[in-house]
Amino acid sequence: MRTKLIRSHPPDDTIKHSFPQMRPDVKIVESSEKITEVDCPELQWWFAVPQMGESNCWAAYNGETMELEAVIEMVPTTAAQIQGIDCVELQVREWASTPDWPDPVHLFYASLDETYSRWISVVNVVDKKKIFSTIGDDAFEEQWGGPIKRRIVDDGRYQLQPDGSYTITDGQGLGAGTYDVTIGENTFHCLRVLDADISLPHGDELAEVFIERGGRTVFFRRYDGRYLRGHDLIEKFPNNRRIVIDDITYVHSDCTGWFHDSLTEASLHPAR
Repeated sequence: MRTKLIRSHPPDDTIKHSFPQMRPDVKIVESSEKITEVDCPELQWWFAVPQMGESNCWAAYNGETMELEAVIEMVPTTAAQIQGIDCVELQVREWASTPDWPDPVHLFYASLDETYSRWISVVNVVDKKKIFSTIGDDAFEEQWGGPIKRRIVDDGRYQLQPDGSYTITDGQGLGAGTYDVTIGENTFHCLRVLDADISLPHGDELAEVFIERGGRTVFFRRYDGRYLRGHDLIEKFPNNRRIVIDDITYVHSDCTGWFHDSLTEASLHPAR
């Protein structure tokens, strides 16, 4: 793989953020003022826009204690070319309150155009050596996906049932209703997104995302299929939020073995 660095903008050595130690109150209310589509330039669901000069920072709060557990920052540091594709380097910096927090990927390379955002290369450091996984490699797109459409629509794919569950229709969009999301003192008019993997009999992963009109995520929750981690997540988390889609139950939990609410930097500022 040939990587050509074009210009360098070294990042600061520390993460500077304004996230409070305790998660602000979050209120989510369905709205009759519908949003049918948004233009989201982010790498879904990493909340980062792969463009020089963009600010990309988010925080994970423990879903039980509401305490701040991690802050993740992806800083565009360098314009680059990889296999002839213009892209930017995104350096990951992370603060975590617990040593059990998963190790971050060290570097990403990603691109953005008018239609798509796209992962180009992912770099891990193992024994002080950089290990590249790049577009075109075996299983790269299986793990990281192909081009990500910026345009996210609500075309009625998720049909809400009287019991609060959903059935999937012939629609192809990820939108699942319009909601007003109040985080602390700031209220955002948002398209709700359900990005569900239903390939496994009891469900794989599901992202519940609230994206404001300008296309930036403000609030995020991850869910796992009930038996995804080798045990019954309803038994482990009997009081956690659940989403049922086509009789598959997803439980609010993530790869940390616990569950979190994520706020982005956009959620700390008044709606535009």
